[in-house]
Amino acid sequence: MQVKGAEQTGLFEALYSTRSLRRFKKDPVSDEDLYQVLDAGIRAPAGGNRQVWHFLIVRDEEKRKQVAELYWKTWSVYGKQYVDNPETMDTLKKQQRLVVKSTDHLARNIADVPVHLFICGAPQAGPSLYPAIQNILLACRGLGLGCVLTAFHRMHDKKINELLGIPEGQVAHALMPIGWPSDKIGPVNRLPLHKVTSLDGWGQKWPYAAEQPEAGLRDRWT
Repeated sequence: MQVKGAEQTGLFEALYSTRSLRRFKKDPVSDEDLYQVLDAGIRAPAGGNRQVWHFLIVRDEEKRKQVAELYWKTWSVYGKQYVDNPETMDTLKKQQRLVVKSTDHLARNIADVPVHLFICGAPQAGPSLYPAIQNILLACRGLGLGCVLTAFHRMHDKKINELLGIPEGQVAHALMPIGWPSDKIGPVNRLPLHKVTSLDGWGQKWPYAAEQPEAGLRDRWT
């Protein structure tokens, strides 16, 4: 197993350093590593213990190319201004610029990502899949793998279902490209907690949070 520091990655370190990674190397992901990721995924909480998820792994090069074509069609619409005029990205504020550029990079190169993981379930199953998706993200972090949650394929559900043989009554709710990352794994920068938290009513400050450092407890774990 290509474990890269998993023994040293504690729970809170993983929580504070797991971020969306969209640039990948072409190096293969072993079955052993992928099994570990999905085995962690199925340990997630499941409402009524129904376990409504199904994980569809796509390694086949030709199928990944076809997924990539559909993915690019979505980005060509959603990010049209950046596709038509890439220089526009350089005018954005730093954080937005980094996200847009990495999103554009993934859209152009997703065919080369060695694993396309589709998280499937019934049409109404979406919320029941979220905990498994988060476990997968954290497991990837623990192994040193890169991963990101995407949904650009959803504009082409019918074609995706036909391509991958997804049966009627099932939906590929999420696509998670998985591979060895080209970018740094972390840390994760976020707005201070006091700016996104209320106490006992919307807009009422939580005094304790307001007294904490802007970085919160990030430096304790990263």
